[in-house]
Amino acid sequence: MDSIEGLMEGLTINGGVMTIKKLPPVLVNPESETPGGFYFLSSLDQAIPFPMQTIYAFRTSSETTADVLKQSLAKVLVHYYPLTGSMTLDPAGRFIVECNKRGVPFVEAIADGTIDMLGELRKPNDDTTRKLIYIDPSIKNFMEIPLLSAQVTKFKCGGFTLGIAISHSVVDGVSGMNFINSWAEIARGLTPSVIPFHDRTLLKTRVPPVPKAPYDDFVQIADVSDMESLYQKERNISKMFIFEANKLATIKKMAMADGRLQACSTFSALAAVVWQVRSKALNMKPAQLTKLRILVDLRSKFKERPLPKNYFGNLVTTNCCLTTAGELAEQPISYTVEQIRKACDLVDEDYVWSRIDYVDLYRPPLASTGTLVISSWTRMAYGCSDFGWGDPTQFGCGDLARELCVFQPEGEKGVAVMMALPESAMNTFQKLIDQV
Repeated sequence: MDSIEGLMEGLTINGGVMTIKKLPPVLVNPESETPGGFYFLSSLDQAIPFPMQTIYAFRTSSETTADVLKQSLAKVLVHYYPLTGSMTLDPAGRFIVECNKRGVPFVEAIADGTIDMLGELRKPNDDTTRKLIYIDPSIKNFMEIPLLSAQVTKFKCGGFTLGIAISHSVVDGVSGMNFINSWAEIARGLTPSVIPFHDRTLLKTRVPPVPKAPYDDFVQIADVSDMESLYQKERNISKMFIFEANKLATIKKMAMADGRLQACSTFSALAAVVWQVRSKALNMKPAQLTKLRILVDLRSKFKERPLPKNYFGNLVTTNCCLTTAGELAEQPISYTVEQIRKACDLVDEDYVWSRIDYVDLYRPPLASTGTLVISSWTRMAYGCSDFGWGDPTQFGCGDLARELCVFQPEGEKGVAVMMALPESAMNTFQKLIDQV
C-alpha cells in the first residue's frame, strides 16, 4: 500500500502531529445481483437527511485487515443494498433512494503514529473526524453525499480505526448497528444473525391521513436572545462531560428533593439539568422560547400493527418539551423532569401514526434556534462489532450539530455527555455544571 500515491494529511493531537496517508477511494458494490429501481423512504426517514459519523478503534490488526473488510463489505451489501444507491427526490419532492449501484467509497489509510495518540474518541473533534472518516471534498450538495463510506486507518502500533459515514435517512442507530454487526459477522466467516426487512411502505401515510394535533417540535422560535450572533462570532467547540454514578445519584436526589416526584429516571434527571444549564450558558433571555427534543426508539410502540423485528430503517422520532428560558430557570428540576416524563408518555402507536400523517401532509420545517436535541447511545451494542481482531476498545461520534447532545455509557453506571457550544458559552456551561 505504501507504494501507491496517496493524499498526505496532518492531524494535530495533544500538541503533536500525526501524518495520515490516504489512498484514493475504491468503490465497493454487492458481490451478487441486488434489486434496482427506487427505494421508498417513510416520513420517519425524511427528518434527518445527513450522514451519521462514527469511529471504531481496535487494538490489533493484520496484513489482510483492509482486504478482509473490503471483501466482507461486498458480501454484506447484498443484504443492505440500498446503501450502494443515491439519494434523490420523488415527483412529490420527498427523499427516495435510487438503487443504481453507485457503490460505497472504501478508503485505506496509514498513520505514522500510534492509536493511543488519538486520545478519547468519544469527545468529538472536527480534525480527527476529517482524517479518520472519508469525506469527498469535491461534493458541494448534500444530495451527492454517498449513503455509506468507510475508511480503514492502520497505525504503526498495529491497531486500526474504522471510520463510517452513513445516511441517517437510510438508517437509525439500531439499523446502523445491525448493519455494522452483520458486516463484522461476515468478516469472521459467519452468517449474519440479522437479515434486514426492507419494505418501508408499511409506514406509508394512512388513507385518509388523521393527524391529531400540531407538534411542539415544529414551533418556529424567534431568536430574541441574539444567540445566532454568538454562533457567528465565536468558534464552536465540542466537549465531553463525565457524570459518574455518584454525580448522577446527586442529580436524581436534587430532582426528588421537593417531593413532587415519586420516581425519577437517571436519563430524565440528567436531561433536565443539561437543558437548564445549557440555556443559561447561552444567556437566553427570560422570554426566550426553548425546546428540548428527545429521540425516542419506536420499536416497542407498535402494538396493533407490529412491524417485523428486523425492520430496516428509521424507527425513531422525537417528543418535545416547550417552555421559556425564564420558566426553565425558575422552576425546580423536578418540574422539568415531570415535563420530560409527560412528553415521553405521549409517544405511543397512535402518536406515531398521527405524526407520520402530520409530517406527510404539512412537511413542517425543523429549526435549531433555541433547541436542544438529546440522543441517548447508552444502549448501543457497539462492543459486539468484532471483525476478527477483537471488540472495539473505543467508539466515538463524528461532528456534532450545534443543537445535538449525545449520551454515551461511561463505565458500568456512568454517562458521558457530548455537546457543542460557542466557546464562551461552553466555558459558562463547564462552570455551572461543576456546581451541580
